[in-house]
Amino acid sequence: MATYVVSDLHGHMDVFEKGLERIGFTDTDVLYVLGDAVDRGPDGIRILECIKEHKNMDLIIGNHEFMMLNSVDPDGRDKCNGKDSDLWLYGNGGTKTYVQYLALTKKKRQSLLLWLRRRYVIRTLEVGGQTYCLTHSYYDPKCENRMYFELDCAAVWNIVWRSMYREDWNTRGINIYKDYPYTFITGHIPIHKVQRVFEGDKTYNDLRIFEKGNFIDIDGGCAAGYHKVLHNGALFYRLDDRKVFAEPMPAE
Repeated sequence: MATYVVSDLHGHMDVFEKGLERIGFTDTDVLYVLGDAVDRGPDGIRILECIKEHKNMDLIIGNHEFMMLNSVDPDGRDKCNGKDSDLWLYGNGGTKTYVQYLALTKKKRQSLLLWLRRRYVIRTLEVGGQTYCLTHSYYDPKCENRMYFELDCAAVWNIVWRSMYREDWNTRGINIYKDYPYTFITGHIPIHKVQRVFEGDKTYNDLRIFEKGNFIDIDGGCAAGYHKVLHNGALFYRLDDRKVFAEPMPAE
């Protein structure tokens, strides 16, 4: 039995399936997807349903699932007029996900939304004597091991949107993670942006995790799709021995 994490698949089912093959994922293993399974790519709903159907897979809520939940009709009707609907559909690639969502029956939409609301926002677990904290981006001890439905909107927003690697917020550059006794595994900000914009390595184009103390970013940049220079893809990280399995985006 092994425990894996991956993040920010952004609707790329092909990358997800190939990554599972690469790690040799079995029924005795466990996989956590650290948010942003949906949007940008074409198969976000398929990825959510795949995770939902596997008892040994789970999803941590990311900002794109957060936007989806704040956009679609909460009862599964074919409406999308929630408070984040414009931000989701037109600003963050949610249209592809919504089209696929509408293809589901109302009963399946209701089941999917109920499942999403019962996913964790932050999850801690111990593997190999090491305690890991899984979160899409930020951390608040009050949200630890709490599900989406247990928290108010502002608390979830802080976890799924804030980052020390965003230019537009006052959390930029503030490494709160070092103050806690966990190894944090996150996504949200692609490793290429972290290295090139914030760490100053203008030549960086690798597909590998970014580590800073007890903070690890595994967002391989699937949101941007195939790139001729930047090696985007998914990073599957095995917690048992900290081995990385890189699954690149297929060439267009």
